[in-house]
Amino acid sequence: MLPENNILFKGIDENDCRRMIDCLNMDVKKFRQGSCIAEFPTNNGKIGIILSGRASMVRYDINGVRTIMETLSEQGIFGDFFTFSGAGRNSLEIIADTDCEVMFVKKDDLTKRCERACRCHSMVVENLLTLISEKTIALSERIEVLSQRTIEDKLISFLQITEDNTADGKTPQIPFSTTALSDYLCVNRSALQREISKLKKSGVLTISKRKFTLNR
Repeated sequence: MLPENNILFKGIDENDCRRMIDCLNMDVKKFRQGSCIAEFPTNNGKIGIILSGRASMVRYDINGVRTIMETLSEQGIFGDFFTFSGAGRNSLEIIADTDCEVMFVKKDDLTKRCERACRCHSMVVENLLTLISEKTIALSERIEVLSQRTIEDKLISFLQITEDNTADGKTPQIPFSTTALSDYLCVNRSALQREISKLKKSGVLTISKRKFTLNR
């Protein structure tokens, strides 16, 4: 995916996109699967946008316990003002789940006042605000999942949200392995596996290679 095809440049024609990429000093880098794309709070005020591939925002607490905070697919955005790492007590990293191509831009370059007051720059900022709004919605969905009292309720809530966010005509798919899903739901892996087996046996859940259907 070319940088100008990213949602950050929605509504801006190709020539202006190319000019904005140079104007904003944007940098595109490639990362191998499993490598660290960024870590906080040492990201130096940069915003990252996933151009291709998939990554996860992973937190490690002081005891080394891993929690997957969110997944980032194409168009996903991350950066200092999208994260909270517990005032330095926890390690927060963006890890490449697949080979990734990522575009970086400094927050100060993105939000600075354009000397020519061009419409393109204003549209980029407007699109950034849209991305922030989408981040807020995603955070609300995660709170909804984690607020459930039981593992079954957390799992069902997560699957329902995934189903709702899947485009019409496509089969919803869990973006995690069982181990990663347990880290995302903050539950024990074995206990989660038992709940999945129970839901499959009762006919509530049909699943094949991460693709699933809720039967209700």
